Amino acid sequence: MTSKPPNIRVAVTGVGGGIGQSVMKALSISDLDMDVVAVDVQPFSAGLYRSAERAVLPRPECGDALGQWRNWLEEKHIDVLIPASDHDLPAFATVRDRWMNEIACCVMLSDETLVATCRDKAETSTVLAAHGIATPETLSGSSLEEAAAWAQANGYPIVLKPRDGFASRNVHIIQDDEELRFYFPRTPNPIVQEYLSRNGDVEEFTCSVFVDGDGEPVGTFMARRDLSSGATYRAEVGHWPDIEELLLTIGRALRPRGPLNVQLRRTQRGPVPFELNIRCSGTSAIRAHYGYNEPEMLIRHYFLGEAIAPPPRRSGYVLRYWNEVFLDDVSRDAVAAVPHNMIGTVRAWP
Repeated sequence: MTSKPPNIRVAVTGVGGGIGQSVMKALSISDLDMDVVAVDVQPFSAGLYRSAERAVLPRPECGDALGQWRNWLEEKHIDVLIPASDHDLPAFATVRDRWMNEIACCVMLSDETLVATCRDKAETSTVLAAHGIATPETLSGSSLEEAAAWAQANGYPIVLKPRDGFASRNVHIIQDDEELRFYFPRTPNPIVQEYLSRNGDVEEFTCSVFVDGDGEPVGTFMARRDLSSGATYRAEVGHWPDIEELLLTIGRALRPRGPLNVQLRRTQRGPVPFELNIRCSGTSAIRAHYGYNEPEMLIRHYFLGEAIAPPPRRSGYVLRYWNEVFLDDVSRDAVAAVPHNMIGTVRAWP
């Protein structure tokens, strides 16, 4: 067996998507001595070619994949695993404590129950409401006719989405009965919710609260955002006292292990959360630039055992754009083979 490398070995999953890539960016500006290993379930993932080390591993929810992941983590001396794909969360939550005991790998996830709660949109509303936190009016487990009656009683527009969905997939803003009857049977495990706005105006925020091992919130982040295809593409970073109060309340109520990503909108009755993500955010790089580096905070507190001071409050405006990773003079088959010496080129466009 090879000797343990001196740096902290951090594996980030889901690097073909925006969350994994954003986590890698955040780690790249940390002062910690780290080796970041990029991991995805398929080779055509841009993040794989922005890291000196990478791996393609099977989907953790399939067959004996978790056994393969465990062996790889042990062989590569991975100290910290940061799941950055929603697909990965339930499977890794089941082995979090066992892997820590068996191979000393710290899986940065909350407990299995909270992971399940945050993936279930109906359960999220139930749990928040039990703590006195405002939530959207929600109907789940209904027939089409029951949903239509609910919509008529509550008024259109409404939101139709999968109960266990993510990344804004199969989310529809339904304007009338005809649209509901078309989309409802085409939406997997559907729920309907109140459309959140304030006098018809939409003001949406992506936020976070970071909770320490004692269950105490130690920092918050807030950004008012515009969306494109379900992702933030413009954001105003700032501080809103009413939203911070809500975030602290949610953090103390749910006690996540580290970051809890909160999506909310302002309404006549104040800020109302409509989705919780129990992981780092696709805006992790934005947050890190403004001093709220969630992946670094996770490692410092939950792996190194350091106390976390409240991050600074900073403000700014963010505009996002696409970039490319170029793999020159190789074929598709060569990319599929995942050569371990291939680093992609990124141009510094104007």
